Amino acid sequence: MKNKIYLDNNATTALDEQVLKVIEADLRAPPSNPSSIHFLGREAKDKLQMARQSLASFFHVKPQEILFTSGGTESMNSLLKGLIDPRKRPHILTSNIEHSCVEKTLKDLEKQGCSVTFLPAGLKGSVSLEQLQEAITPETKYLVFGAANSETGVTHDIKAFASFALSHNIPLIVDAIAHFGKEPFPLYPGIGAAGFSAHKFHGPKGAGFMFLRSPLRAHFTPLLLGGGQESGLRSGTENLTAILGLAEAVRQVEKHLPTASIHMQKLRDHFEKIIQEQLPFVQINGTNQRICNVSNLCFPGYDAETLCIQLDLHGIAASQGSACSSGSVEPSRVLTSMGLSQTLAKASLRFSLSRLTTQEEIETAASILVALVKKL
Repeated sequence: MKNKIYLDNNATTALDEQVLKVIEADLRAPPSNPSSIHFLGREAKDKLQMARQSLASFFHVKPQEILFTSGGTESMNSLLKGLIDPRKRPHILTSNIEHSCVEKTLKDLEKQGCSVTFLPAGLKGSVSLEQLQEAITPETKYLVFGAANSETGVTHDIKAFASFALSHNIPLIVDAIAHFGKEPFPLYPGIGAAGFSAHKFHGPKGAGFMFLRSPLRAHFTPLLLGGGQESGLRSGTENLTAILGLAEAVRQVEKHLPTASIHMQKLRDHFEKIIQEQLPFVQINGTNQRICNVSNLCFPGYDAETLCIQLDLHGIAASQGSACSSGSVEPSRVLTSMGLSQTLAKASLRFSLSRLTTQEEIETAASILVALVKKL
């Protein structure tokens, strides 16, 4: 990555050096399967349980409440399809700017009989507690919200939502994928379940985990059936190498936060200040509180795809939105759902930082971006 500037960390993050060492060590170890009963299997099982215990200790939850998966999409699909029974026709409250792995799953459940209210986030970029209070009905059985939007970085007030859920005895299912690793994320008592993905916080791709609070386990139907791994709630041979890397990535999060949060926000704000001083017409998408590492900027009158290509030619990696919708010629669903016109949505770029981003990179990227916009 020499002379390259990577500002697309919400798509994926660089592997932490300590995580890489843990992964390499396990790759060099003898072959093992945690389900095998011989000595190598028992050693693998011990490693798996130690990783689970490490995550449980970090979150102050029970080890059996941590279930390993292949990543964020599987985690959220499993939680939504495993907990929500469309035959009972429950009412679900969510927002209209959720990640596609949540939005598409809820729309599929809606076709099967669920009633889903997609509350409007509006230009502020998030749903308020007042909106929940007005929309809840006696049939409301689940709340489903992302802690932070992956495109705008705008956060929902998960603490207030969790308190609301607890007072109404309704499980809150949280998509924590874009939030975790950037700022502290407590598992408040009202949170019944949450999904995570390792490669979003300097861990390996292909590894994630679900938090499923014990009282909900009896109501959970596994998405994957087979050998009964993960206490029968997620069958399939565990990707032990990736899981060990994930556990180390969480340990590094614990080590670096909250200093890393302050670092990222300082650089993000510095980046936006440079841009808006030189290009005062540039707008920040999402006016509510944002996670520390995301800057979604609108360049009215400009084509974001052209800007993105030009930045790429200058060695700067940015994005027009979620990596899950890359290659799409359509404007961002999140931005248009917030109320931006298609024209403004197509004029918007996302820049996302990590704890490895430097001030020099931010200042160089901002300088090049300003020059490109003025030239275009």
